[in-house]
Amino acid sequence: MKYDKRLAELLGIILGDGNLHKTNNCVTIVGSLEDKQYYETYVIPLIKSVFNVKPALRKRNDRNAYYIDFNCKKTIIYLTEKAGLIRGNKVNAKIPKLITNNKKLISPFLRGLFDTDGCLKFSKQSKNKNYYPRIQYCFRDTNFSNSIKDLIEKLDFKVGIWKEKRFNGLIYYQISGKENLEKWIELVGMNNPVHKTKYLFWKKYGYYIPKSSLNYRQKALNLNI
Repeated sequence: MKYDKRLAELLGIILGDGNLHKTNNCVTIVGSLEDKQYYETYVIPLIKSVFNVKPALRKRNDRNAYYIDFNCKKTIIYLTEKAGLIRGNKVNAKIPKLITNNKKLISPFLRGLFDTDGCLKFSKQSKNKNYYPRIQYCFRDTNFSNSIKDLIEKLDFKVGIWKEKRFNGLIYYQISGKENLEKWIELVGMNNPVHKTKYLFWKKYGYYIPKSSLNYRQKALNLNI
């Protein structure tokens, strides 16, 4: 298995919304209902190309979510022994050395992590419409989250940081402004339609409508998907 960009992006996806089962040889990735399109058109083909397995897409009615899962002992061995991922709770997770040791793999890794665990927001600032872009990550304050900040800064982004004490010490990383968003699109990119249509809507209309649905944005952009 090559240390290529597809693998790097998939590791970002797994460290974002994925989980390696504690005892079974099962990998699970869980997202919102709107992530279904992203899973079907991008993540599942990516998993097949990297690990040569056949993931299943399922709906969780109890959580209003879709999830992908697949069982493969060889994949689990690779992810834990070679890539350095851990089973179960990710509180002690680390960024794989193959990412930190190769700058070319930082962008696809951050893209996978952003598409699953990031957020593109737009604030009003001094205007009446939400026009000012902010790329945001939110994590528990751990060694992993501090390492993410280091990766982002390696791509020459200036990162704003603040902590939210009310929610068990969550830490927020934010990259703000139009120039930074365009730079992010160029260097990192987005493959999740949930995020990408927000960017395209903002690009076309100059503002964003908070809480608009993926379906609404696709219709407004004349995207026949």
